[in-house]
Amino acid sequence: MIEVAVSEACERFQRVASAWLRSGEITRTNHMLSPLEELAGFNYGFVYLLDLDGESVKIGYSEHPMRRIRELRAGYRYGDRLRLRACFVGETKDERELHQRFAHLRIEHERFLASVAIDAAFTRARERVRERLRGLHCCTTECPQVVGRLDLRMLSTWLRR
Repeated sequence: MIEVAVSEACERFQRVASAWLRSGEITRTNHMLSPLEELAGFNYGFVYLLDLDGESVKIGYSEHPMRRIRELRAGYRYGDRLRLRACFVGETKDERELHQRFAHLRIEHERFLASVAIDAAFTRARERVRERLRGLHCCTTECPQVVGRLDLRMLSTWLRR
């Protein structure tokens, strides 16, 4: 019975990982996150923190933060000064929670005063995601679901960190 659950988890993991690798977009965060976090983000998305001008930040959500930065650079008053400061795998509800939590620092819309508290919140959120990911079923390279389809050594290395 346990083997069936492991096998199902392995197959699901393999399908997601294979789709991620086939997409050709191995990093959506410019290598800020681990490969396993990138894989999880491929399925969900990312909550990001952009440094706008050293004094203010933007808290946002995107399935592809680096693409979003390029879009913002083209039409945003901060242009090339935009920089990805932090991010974690999350959903729009996580972004909304951060907006509510830091409402007292809001300048306008998604723009907030830069704060150590915001940086710390992103660090804690990323750690919570990493802890959940460590519990993810990740087979050895001998797994029948892996052989010939996907090499998980890179992802397994990040799991052990």
